This record gives sequence, structure tokens and C-alpha cells, in this order.
Amino acid sequence: MNSPVPAAIAALLIGFVGVVALGRWALLHRTAADRLLNRALVWSGVGMVLLERGIAPRFGSLMHQLSMGCMLFAIMSAYGAAALWAGADPENAWRRQRRYHLIAAACAVVILIVGTPARHNGTLLGQTPDAWSALSALAFCLPAIACGRVMAGALWRELARADATGRERLVYGSLLTALAIGACSLPFSALLFGDAVLIEDPDLIRWAWPIFTVIVLSAAVLAVPLLDVLVTRAGWDRPRRRCRRLRPLWTDVTRAVPEIVLDPTATGRDEPEVRLIRMTVEIRDALLHLNRYAPQDLPMPATASPTERYARRIAHGIRAKAEGCGPANAAPKTMAPASRDFDSELRQLLELAAVWPRARAGADAETRRPTPAGASAGLFRRFAMRA
Repeated sequence: MNSPVPAAIAALLIGFVGVVALGRWALLHRTAADRLLNRALVWSGVGMVLLERGIAPRFGSLMHQLSMGCMLFAIMSAYGAAALWAGADPENAWRRQRRYHLIAAACAVVILIVGTPARHNGTLLGQTPDAWSALSALAFCLPAIACGRVMAGALWRELARADATGRERLVYGSLLTALAIGACSLPFSALLFGDAVLIEDPDLIRWAWPIFTVIVLSAAVLAVPLLDVLVTRAGWDRPRRRCRRLRPLWTDVTRAVPEIVLDPTATGRDEPEVRLIRMTVEIRDALLHLNRYAPQDLPMPATASPTERYARRIAHGIRAKAEGCGPANAAPKTMAPASRDFDSELRQLLELAAVWPRARAGADAETRRPTPAGASAGLFRRFAMRA
């Protein structure tokens, strides 16, 4: 009895599903929905292994029927997660899930009972259009259709939300695509079962490939939050990356103006997003203070950008303050309005942080305090204005 999916391809796909299931079980296993989805992945992985009947052709018929039972438990686990998405009470999730598992077990027992003649003959349920195959298809398809209906409704509602992000739409759309692929195999199998279309399919490839495709596509979607957790734990998420880019600038300006440093224990939180906001506020306040110490007449390279000019002024302001000099200017007002957009302010500070090492090195290498031809403006004029 041959396997419906080539062994090399099946091994890769089963390995991928197994890795995602183990990773989610280790890192994403707190909420009821996550636990149910993780169980669905595990049951699906076991079902995929059993579908590869080539590893034990003598027991291929039994393995096929057991794989159908595993898929039923995976379907009912996914059904429980879909019920939570649809608004079911999470407090009673496991009580409901026990009923769903009983349904899966009852349908699996039906499949094993009606599959007894097929096991004796060494054939597969669904391979020949008979009453036993019809009963097994009914026992398998009814829970699958019920799960697909609830899950499709929940996913469609999420997809239709006006505030759904592009990433969320991609995830929900991918899951809906997986459901559509699984649903397409049902009418095709019905045509074959009813002798409307005569196609030889002794290994039930028409069932195996859609099942593998649905499981792998679903595992790929469920791997997205797992990757987010791994990226965050490794410190590669955007807030942490931005904090690292700002840290040299933040270290220098807060060392020069230590009184503006906020108490990190005031909020009791140290998430990357909170830390990034705190660093941004501290850098902004320090720049407002240090701008007063920047020399008035500091020569600038002709090719220097506004950001580089501002960085050089602040670097010399830090040096002047460290030498005990008083404020060199009163930071005169300008007509430019102050920006209240945090994202714009953060982008400007990241640009400043990028040129800061060169500006600091240049200020440290000079033995005298030059003065600029004019006050800095451009991107950081608002700091001078608000001082």
C-alpha cells in the first residue's frame, strides 16, 4: 500500500508542523485558545504520520482509519478555539471541550467499526463506493463542516473589521484560504463517490494532499506569533532595536544632564515600548537643556546636513557644560511650530543618533571651542525654540 504523499516531501512537511507545535507548546501555551490550537497541531501531526502508510503497508488500512480519528480530534480542538473567537465564555472552555472530544471519540469509533471489512480486505475507506465508506465519510465530514462553519464565520468577522491591520488581514485571509482548500475536496470526493467521475485513486490522494495543505498552511499562520515571541526574546523586536540605536546618544546627554532622568520604577513597568518612550522623553529634555550651552559661532563643514550641524552643536554644548561654562545663548524663539507627533520626533532622534558618534568624536578631538556661523535649524529647530 503506497503513501499518498512522497516520503521526502511528507517528512519535510511533518517536521515543520512538529517544530511549530513544539515551539508553541513551549512558548505559547497560556490562553485557552492557544492550548486548543496547540493540541490541534499535535493531533494533526500525528494524523499526517499515520497517513504515510508506506512506512507500514501491512497495516495501511488501520493507519488510515486511525489518521481519520486523529484528524477528528484536531478538528474538534480547532472548533473549541473557533468558539472562543466567536465569543463563547472562556470560563467554560474546557467543559465544552470535553463534549467536543466525546463527539470526536464517538465518530472515531464509528469509523473503526464500519472500517472493519476494509481492514480485513486490506483496502481503504473511501477507496470503493459502498455503504461503509459512506458512513465513515459522514462520521468524518459532519464535524469538519461544523468546525469550518464556525471558524469561517469568526475569521470573516475579524477580516471585516475596519480597524484590522494589514498583518491581521493576511493571517485571517490565509486561514480562510486553508478552510476553502479543505472544503473543495468534499464536493470532488462526492463526485467520485457517486460514480459521476471515473478516476482511479486507490491511494486516496484526493484526501491526503488537501489535508496536508490545510495543516501546513495553518501551521505556517500559527508560526507567526511564535516568531514574534522568539524575536522579542532575542531582542530583535523594533522597540528594542530602536532603544539600542538611541543608547549612545541617550548615555551622553543624560550623563551631562542627569537631573532629567526619569525614575524607571515609577510606573513599575519596563517593557520595550515603555523604555523607548522614556528614553525619547529624556533625550528631548536633555537636548532642550544642552542647546543653551552650544557655542554661537561654531564653524560647520559645507556639506554637513542640518542633523549633523545640530549634533555638533550639542556635542560642543556637552563639552562646554562639563568645563563649567555657563549658557552661551538663550535659544531664541523661531517661527517653526513644535511637533507633537511622537513618531516624527522619534525618527528625528534616530537620525541624530546615527550621526552622533562622529559629532562626539569631532568635539572630543578639538582643543578649542569654535563657534558656529549660525544657530542650528532644520529638523531640530523646535528644540531650540522650546528651550
